[in-house]
Amino acid sequence: MPRRFAILGLYNSGSSALAGMLHRLGANLGPPFWGDRPGRQSNVYEAGDLAQKLRDWWAEPRLVEQVGRDERTAWLGAWIQRQEDRRPAPAGAKHPLLALCAREVLGAWGGETRIIWSWRPLAESVAGLTRRGWFPGREVAMQQQVWDAIESLQREGVPLDVLDWRETQRDPATAATRLAGIAGLEPDASQLAEAVRFVRAPAGAG
Repeated sequence: MPRRFAILGLYNSGSSALAGMLHRLGANLGPPFWGDRPGRQSNVYEAGDLAQKLRDWWAEPRLVEQVGRDERTAWLGAWIQRQEDRRPAPAGAKHPLLALCAREVLGAWGGETRIIWSWRPLAESVAGLTRRGWFPGREVAMQQQVWDAIESLQREGVPLDVLDWRETQRDPATAATRLAGIAGLEPDASQLAEAVRFVRAPAGAG
């Protein structure tokens, strides 16, 4: 079975850049992506159906749980199976709210699922939301809730592959090679180069 992965990170933490790199390295992130439209591909690399479910489950921006863990686990299990049926490549997903379902991800996708943390200082991610004008009045509470969810995984001993967003920006070639290894990908030179260019271009920090 192809390797599975989940990219966790706060809003505006660089997780979109990691997802975009993995997309270029050959991973399957469940397109079409949220925000895709004819003639233009979104740059957030969030599977559209999964993104909508996560928002329904957590009532963004207040992030209050709306459905139980069993329902989330079952849906996530069916979702990853659909992706692998469509394309037999390492498959996974990225979304800030995925951190609030990390245990369900591991339950549905298996304990060998690689959990990638796109790490950026909490204050910087909060400032990024404020700068963009997203979720006014909720920036600190939302980011803190996601941060706490990821840190709780660490405290429980769940293995995390931590990629510091600042290091990814400074050395995207090393980050691309590391991501390929985490996801079990064997990209060719042109795929690696595309992943590096994606970060060196204004990929943003979603």
